[in-house]
Amino acid sequence: MNIQLETHNERRKLSLKNIKDSGGDTFECRAIVKSGWLECDRQFFFSRYYAEEFLKSIIEMNSTFNGIAELKAEYEDQIITFTCNKMGKIIVSGKFIEHSMLSQTMEFRFETDQTVLSGLIKQFQVLLNK
Repeated sequence: MNIQLETHNERRKLSLKNIKDSGGDTFECRAIVKSGWLECDRQFFFSRYYAEEFLKSIIEMNSTFNGIAELKAEYEDQIITFTCNKMGKIIVSGKFIEHSMLSQTMEFRFETDQTVLSGLIKQFQVLLNK
């Protein structure tokens, strides 16, 4: 399964591609991000628990125009965050850390609006109801 954030802007993209159950209530996928000139395609893990909490938060965000939603796994140094303000502006941000001999960190942040939430809610509901 794929989840695509529909920003209607080619310079701002977030996709979770080929989501599959990797055991232990954890999902594995490819996170593909485009934020201005910055691009990233990397393995991303998130737990069912955090996906359910993320879904609850974006449902609330969609009606209150307020809140923070985080998608992550319990023991990974990766996170995708959605923050909403009272004007309906959504800030999508994230941080991916690779621990290796030459460690690397990638951080991104872009702005969109609350119109992206309803499609995202539907996609996460499909994923979690499988």
